[in-house]
Amino acid sequence: MNTLFLGALAVWGLWAATAEPARADCVAAPQLGLYQAPPAPNPAQVTASQGGASDSAAGDASRDRLGRVVAPVNINNQGPFRFIVDTGANRSVVSRDLAGHLGLVPSGSGEVHSVHGVTTAPLVPVQLLQYRNLSLESAPMPILESAVLAGEQGLLGVDGMAGRRLKMDFEHRCIEIIPSRGAPRLAGWEVIRGDLRFGSLMVIRGSINGLHVNLLLDTGSDTSLANEALRDALNARVRRNRARMDFAVAFNSGQPVVLENAIALPSIGLGGGVLEVRDVTAYIGNFHIFHLWNLIDEPALLLGMDVLSQTRGVAIDYQRHTVAFRIRGAPGAGSHLDDARSTFMSSVGVRN
Repeated sequence: MNTLFLGALAVWGLWAATAEPARADCVAAPQLGLYQAPPAPNPAQVTASQGGASDSAAGDASRDRLGRVVAPVNINNQGPFRFIVDTGANRSVVSRDLAGHLGLVPSGSGEVHSVHGVTTAPLVPVQLLQYRNLSLESAPMPILESAVLAGEQGLLGVDGMAGRRLKMDFEHRCIEIIPSRGAPRLAGWEVIRGDLRFGSLMVIRGSINGLHVNLLLDTGSDTSLANEALRDALNARVRRNRARMDFAVAFNSGQPVVLENAIALPSIGLGGGVLEVRDVTAYIGNFHIFHLWNLIDEPALLLGMDVLSQTRGVAIDYQRHTVAFRIRGAPGAGSHLDDARSTFMSSVGVRN
């Protein structure tokens, strides 16, 4: 039986010196309707960077109602359809409604690991998975209920990102996927070296109040999550932690789960002091996904889109094992650049 890591998709879902090249004009991202999507774009209108059109693609994106990045994805030459870009998922996923619409027939089943446990999902083979004119490798895709996907039509996981750099420009609502080899330097971006676990999960080192922490980057989660080891380690270091009792609703295979115990983190250092994140709220729990990632005993914090979207952009290089952040520099925008340290704020709201 296949084992699928679909990350945290949330607290609202699942886990299973060269200048930058010209990019697509992505400011006016289209609103894709369910099954009434516009035709696939003309390849001549798609910006391809460093190589042929089959190796690279850049184009517009939109957001779902929870603030996550949504990409236009084609399946078997049909679409485009709305897929959440999920860097915490090692496998792309299709909704049950879309699978039925496309006539996809299950060929087996696999285990899907979510925040709170494991479920079994049917798997459907897909002949062609594309972002714009770029074909992405894809193993058989799990079928999940649309409710688990917050009404979207699928997840774009990282199974097709090997040897590539994924850049998400939140300011211009753009997504760019290009080969890592020969990729131009991202001028003005802060680069941090990371580590790939399970071959796909990007982990970077951080520091909270002098405590070393594993930071996981998950664009499929709208909310940040902390494990109990982080809470216990912080409580051992400070007399009184700024913890508070709030709650949020999570979905475990479509079933709501109440999350309690939120912790407020005034400051998180990234990359040995290169970056600093301020005012982060994370929900604490003995989440199954931390067991899966062998991070139950090490302080760990999953950074969701509540934090990542406060930057102007994030780029993950799956070949070089690096993460680049483009920081908001305007002081009036809730963030500022201070000498060698870049600071960005996380404005997290509690969902009641």
